[in-house]
Amino acid sequence: MATTAIIGGGIGGLATAALLTQQGWAVDVFERAPSLPATGTALGMWPEAMAVLERVGAAKAVRAIGIDQRRAEIRSAGGHRLGPEVRAKGATVIISRPRLLESLAACAPAVRFGDRRPGISGLEHDVIVGADGIGSVVRAHVVGREVKPRPLGVDVLIGRCPGSTDTFTEYWGPGRLFGVTPRDGGYINWYSEFDPRAVPGGTPNPDEDPRGFLRAMYRGWDPRVAETIEGIETETALHYRSRDVPRLPRIVRGNIALLGDAAHAMAPNLGRGACETLLDAAALADALGAAADFDGDAAPALRVYESARRRAGQRTMLLSRAMRHVALTSRLRTPRDLLLRAAAALV
Repeated sequence: MATTAIIGGGIGGLATAALLTQQGWAVDVFERAPSLPATGTALGMWPEAMAVLERVGAAKAVRAIGIDQRRAEIRSAGGHRLGPEVRAKGATVIISRPRLLESLAACAPAVRFGDRRPGISGLEHDVIVGADGIGSVVRAHVVGREVKPRPLGVDVLIGRCPGSTDTFTEYWGPGRLFGVTPRDGGYINWYSEFDPRAVPGGTPNPDEDPRGFLRAMYRGWDPRVAETIEGIETETALHYRSRDVPRLPRIVRGNIALLGDAAHAMAPNLGRGACETLLDAAALADALGAAADFDGDAAPALRVYESARRRAGQRTMLLSRAMRHVALTSRLRTPRDLLLRAAAALV
């Protein structure tokens, strides 16, 4: 029987495991965490990602849990709309990461939780998939050297607050932005992205007093921003430094393939990371095909996968990085408008 080892039981690992299992592959999923996460931000499942979830068998659950988002808009700090409102060509479903992972896990084989692997030694599977995120241990086996994530020079603070909306709204100002999106469970998802150099002196520490930090950072902004800040659940606030991965010269070697953040971790500014990961999973399953047709040599199929997804993922990564730069800059209005049109074309 054709066998696959998947390192990483996140979105990409679970989706790939489910799709390959449907095709008759014997799949082992190794995940270093002790269980599925209980917390996490909201993720947008764009129409093409929903198509992959249909194939996986998770779309019905995702639609039942998630919130439809059909509109998106970018506004200035004062609330003036920048560019036209963007309407999705199909429904984009917003769902929190924990609920998405639960939906995927219900369709995938059992995960070996608590298995922290330092590499791929000892794995004798026909195919090895590195779905182990931005800090991938599999990546070095594919590229031939260690490729470390690179800092983007911005911090992110995310969380939730009670409420509802069907519109993605992002407010842009010099050195900082604030976003509000739908989220399942009767909540709104909010996030703050900021250049640490733009933080005024005397501002409270975001880890110790997230509401105080946000009040200082967004004082005088559109009233909806202030209302959201006052309603945040401070215990859900998470602060981290944004990173991505440099463009890789390859994402497959022999019988080993990378997908998702291991291959093209990106800035969060387009909301496309999870979608690109699902597209990777579908392309990899399509390239490998049915286990009954596998001839023992995975390399040709993995090269087909690489041709389909390496540059595609990297294009989105570069656009996300550019969008981050323009969003936090007050001067580049022409590039801003061009990027907004390019982003709209992806919807």
